[in-house]
Amino acid sequence: MRKPRKEVRERMQEHMAQIMDDLGLDATKEPGLLETPRRFVDYLLEFAQPLRIKEVLGNGFDVDSTGSHSMVVQTNIPFRMICEHHLLPAIGRAALGYVPNATVVGLSKLTRLVQAVGTERPSIQEAICDRIANLLDEHLEPKGAIVVLRAEHTCMACRGVNAPGIFTTTSAVRGVFRDVPQARSEFFSLIRADQR
Repeated sequence: MRKPRKEVRERMQEHMAQIMDDLGLDATKEPGLLETPRRFVDYLLEFAQPLRIKEVLGNGFDVDSTGSHSMVVQTNIPFRMICEHHLLPAIGRAALGYVPNATVVGLSKLTRLVQAVGTERPSIQEAICDRIANLLDEHLEPKGAIVVLRAEHTCMACRGVNAPGIFTTTSAVRGVFRDVPQARSEFFSLIRADQR
């Protein structure tokens, strides 16, 4: 978690306590609220993590040393973010795939990438989806990369339209997944098979 200077953290907590006070909630006296300003600041800071891509993806492995040029697909990756509009969470699952060109990465690195981009900063789902695909494309230089995010946004479930249970799906497609329909079709067949 990003660790801001102590005085910055304290100021953030004071601001949160003031907002609560303006709502008629006393964070200095009500037992259930005593730690709420600190907890809320901790929550926000969890979604303001600097992305260190080399730590997340590592250096990878030379494809020739693995002997594999097969499509790599991961599904059901836990995904979380907070929207930049309301600072409320969205929670869902990601599926991604790539066709190696010269480099492959350890399987855990793909999950770490999804988790790291989701907690890098408040954003919108579309931008996070694109960012994951772009990072795969830039750092692995695959023949193609594809990312699908599916999430429920609490900003829709608990406020505004008040419609829980609605999922938003976004996709970002690069290289052969964009240009070769059979590659895209194979990816979607694999993720459908995993959902059964």
